[in-house]
Amino acid sequence: MLPDSSPHYPVMLNEVIDHVSPNPKNLILDATFGCGGYSKRILELFSKTKIIAFDRDEQVHQYANLIKKKFKNRFEFFNEKFSEIEKIIINKSYKVDHFIFDFGISSFQLDNYKRGFSFKSNAKLDMRMGKNKISAYELVNEASFEDLNNIIKFFGEDKDSKKIAREIEKSRKIKSITTTDELRSVILKAKGNRYFKKDPCTQTFQSIRMVVNQELTEIFKTLSRLVSIAKNETCFTAVTFHSLEDKIVKKIFNYSKETNQNPSRYHPQLNNKKESAFIKTSGKSMKPTESEIKLNPRSRSAKLRFSIKYGDDQLEINRRSLKMEKLFDLEKKYNVE
Repeated sequence: MLPDSSPHYPVMLNEVIDHVSPNPKNLILDATFGCGGYSKRILELFSKTKIIAFDRDEQVHQYANLIKKKFKNRFEFFNEKFSEIEKIIINKSYKVDHFIFDFGISSFQLDNYKRGFSFKSNAKLDMRMGKNKISAYELVNEASFEDLNNIIKFFGEDKDSKKIAREIEKSRKIKSITTTDELRSVILKAKGNRYFKKDPCTQTFQSIRMVVNQELTEIFKTLSRLVSIAKNETCFTAVTFHSLEDKIVKKIFNYSKETNQNPSRYHPQLNNKKESAFIKTSGKSMKPTESEIKLNPRSRSAKLRFSIKYGDDQLEINRRSLKMEKLFDLEKKYNVE
């Protein structure tokens, strides 16, 4: 089944295409392939464009194979985490003109209840996107109370994090929390009988999924390195769904490098001057249209940012400047080699 006939809607597809269409590039890298919505549409619109795509999820091969069959020599797929992109493009000497990222979970993963991502199912707790060290089952049943509290509080941005972590701790002492439905019951018990605008389990499930898949680490590691090694006028498009994802993208796209400037020809000493590493950025993030949100409610939290790199310099982007080390450390703690 082709992506356009599936229930998967590539988020902000028109806006992504708008950043490609003024100048169709020779080589585009789709870093988060998913069901292939971006790749397929770009290949249809631009007959001279080639795409290399990446996804850590082995189950998306069915979509990649269909696109490969239709577009043959213009499409190549790699079943790898996007933190492996740098190594592969260097080894294969790819000269990428445009990097496209669509962060977050895909509908393909969320709607497959056997994968254990959704609180609407009764599947075994899993949430692995592919090539993981741990599953949600291990995290929920083995993480300390303090870590669970911090994971739910910071990754899920849930004010009831302490109550939920305490209820998880109490429940697993009696019996391991094995399924998504069991975790949902624990969360609802901790939340109490209150009204919520969205499902009260959303933020906890999201936080666990992010740590299981090291999502923030993957985003920073990948995007900062690709921006660093990219050639002059390389384009970057990133769609995020979470404030922490957007914070990383915004920080990188607003990066300023130090350049040595002479104050005048009569003074040989050099002064450091801040200079933007990008020719152009989208400034404020773009958001989905009301019509898209109506068609695909999952797009409502999406934000799109766009930048074009200036110069060929390798950049040194300091992760600590994000002030998110506690979150990166939590991801690392539960994803040790």
